[in-house]
Amino acid sequence: MFKFSIRKTIITSMVFLLSAILPISSFAAFQCSVKVIKVLVYSTGTVNIMHSGRNDYTVICNLNFNSGDVTPVTCAMWTAMLQSIKKKDGTAVFYFNEDGTCATMNIYEKAPIPIYIGDV
Repeated sequence: MFKFSIRKTIITSMVFLLSAILPISSFAAFQCSVKVIKVLVYSTGTVNIMHSGRNDYTVICNLNFNSGDVTPVTCAMWTAMLQSIKKKDGTAVFYFNEDGTCATMNIYEKAPIPIYIGDV
């Protein structure tokens, strides 16, 4: 009886420890290494881009107000960087913290907001 109680306590402790360590749901992320085709800045402050990974327009941020965690200052920096990448025919990296792929992500205002954008 005593051995069974210790074994049960150990198993219960292991299950509790694993449940605390492992995420409850899986979450994927994806990134796109792409050529920037177009950078549009609307009078409303919306920044809309077209890149080779999607071949359609995706809104990345707004220069007048926060878009998710992206502030207008970050948005302005991203816009300038993307214009520079486009001008030099470089490659931009977009990282998204959600499920998807570059080719199938939503477009226009329904596009995911990047976690970061880089110049590689």
